[in-house]
Amino acid sequence: MGLLLLGLSAAAQTSREELLSHIDLAAGNYVNYSVPTGHLTPAPAGYEPFYISHYGRHGARYMTSDKHYRRLVKQLDSALTLGLLTEYGKDVRNRIILAATDAKGKEGSLTPLGGRQHKAIAKRMYSNYEALLSQPLTVYANSSTSKRVIRSMENFCEELKTLNPDLSITMDAKEEDLYYIKANKTIEVPDCPTDDELYHKLKKFRRKMMSWSHNMESMFTDPDKAKALFEKWPEKKDGVYTFADDFYNVAADMYCLPELNLKFDDVFGEEGMINGFRSYNAAWCLWEGLMPGSKKSYLRVYPLLQNFLDEADAMIASGEKGLRLRFGHDSVVLPFSYVLGFQEAIGATDDMENLHTTFSIIRLIPMATNIQLIFYRKPKSKDILVKFLMNENETSIPVKTDCYPYYHWRDVSSYYRKMIKDANLVYKTK
Repeated sequence: MGLLLLGLSAAAQTSREELLSHIDLAAGNYVNYSVPTGHLTPAPAGYEPFYISHYGRHGARYMTSDKHYRRLVKQLDSALTLGLLTEYGKDVRNRIILAATDAKGKEGSLTPLGGRQHKAIAKRMYSNYEALLSQPLTVYANSSTSKRVIRSMENFCEELKTLNPDLSITMDAKEEDLYYIKANKTIEVPDCPTDDELYHKLKKFRRKMMSWSHNMESMFTDPDKAKALFEKWPEKKDGVYTFADDFYNVAADMYCLPELNLKFDDVFGEEGMINGFRSYNAAWCLWEGLMPGSKKSYLRVYPLLQNFLDEADAMIASGEKGLRLRFGHDSVVLPFSYVLGFQEAIGATDDMENLHTTFSIIRLIPMATNIQLIFYRKPKSKDILVKFLMNENETSIPVKTDCYPYYHWRDVSSYYRKMIKDANLVYKTK
């Protein structure tokens, strides 16, 4: 069979038509995890799975800060006092107060949906690889020190233990592991001469995207007076933009809280929600250094790649079987998928207006997003195969193979180890 190098194309494409037909997708990195639809290709004859190596984002959560609620409540209260709220505006204010009351003291907490998401992923992992996971395996899981991440790990492992009580599971969340579980900020990222220019461009683009919608105008008896009031607000800079941005974040996070039965999509309308997604899609692409011409912030997840490589080699050398679980954040999964060269992650461009047609955080960092490497071997052979899954769907990497979606581990390991070596990482000294 001839060698195959898959074209790394627009698998991450998101069209306006898709968003209009599924407006919940416009929640961006708040979007909920989708049940995988891809077909899992059987392994070549004689190969059986013996090791799974995983990294997953926490599940659906409350916003990490209540600042969006606080600002909106204060502004709408002021508008009410001045007689600026229409009946529609009063209805929106009442909904915001309900949502803010529910969220009080829960900043960043995992929602019930977030727990269910991880239980479902664990159950599918068990079902897909039951021959391996039904055995009395040793499972090691660790996470960042964030409570929502710890709870995600616990939900995942509890489900596995329910399915197979013979699993020996160890869980922890240690500070000393954060150097690879989170982006390692002690790695020095070289400056890039066009980075500032891109951030200036992003600021203009986001303000264009986060302009007031017709429904937002309809909240006020005198929209111009309301805008003038918000621009003078002491807590805010670019008050009108921030007002819209706050509402988008609240509207997006409601998808993490279906039990609350509250929505704010109407404040933006469909086009406004899509524009909110486009704003954050561009922002995430630049923040993580994936946009051409930006600082290579993704270098800070190289220690995670090193951890994947070293632990896989140790498992292979041991001849044992196992499951390795890691739990963290979207700010790791996104650059990690790029570093791995996944087809979903490499379509970035500095054309922010059209970026979503080639690069989409909807595909990359939904709540509970995960990356899985499934390792296979066969008796009397030193050849190890590995398959890469992005959100439980098979994906490709830029390494030649004669058995896609499977890759020879010797080629994969060599490729990534050279990439790390060539990066010449420099660590800050205290």
